[in-house]
Amino acid sequence: MLFTGCDQRKDVSPLDSKKNTENEIRHDAYTKLSEKEDLDEKVKNNKDIFVAEQYKPYNISATVTFNHGQDADRIVYEIVMDNFTSELKNVIQSFTLEPAMINYYLTGDLTSTNALNNSETNLYPNKEPFGLSLYRGYVINNETITMLTDDSYLNMYIKISYGDETNRTEDFWYIKATPTEEVIDYLKSIAQ
Repeated sequence: MLFTGCDQRKDVSPLDSKKNTENEIRHDAYTKLSEKEDLDEKVKNNKDIFVAEQYKPYNISATVTFNHGQDADRIVYEIVMDNFTSELKNVIQSFTLEPAMINYYLTGDLTSTNALNNSETNLYPNKEPFGLSLYRGYVINNETITMLTDDSYLNMYIKISYGDETNRTEDFWYIKATPTEEVIDYLKSIAQ
């Protein structure tokens, strides 16, 4: 089993949901706004905090895919955490892209986070869920995407935080996401 999430929220009545006994109601102060502000500030003023490789009690990877929809084309970013070597309580995943990407997508905000979840996500070695992912699709701005001439669209700035309220760990990652052939082919096709 692999948990996935995106940053769209749908309210669910507690009576309608089946609470996972491993999850607890979140009481921390993390919000989409606090995650966005933290990531934006660090990308702008402290990029050195983001590291490409470090020892942590989990693996992390990132991919970029292309989605051709009826209403619009999207480039979809996904991060995946797996192979946990220790218990991770109340995991919050957040990411943003290279700031210049705001010019190539139809959005006013590049940040994605699972901080909108009502319940904690707790992860344990060798127990379900075996992974946790967060993804977001960005609608492509057809008027500007042809001006994207480098691979900066692959740059992802990621914040993973976990632990109880009094002892939180915050890991900051820089990952150059792995693109699928569909993304590469799409970008080649519009460059011609």
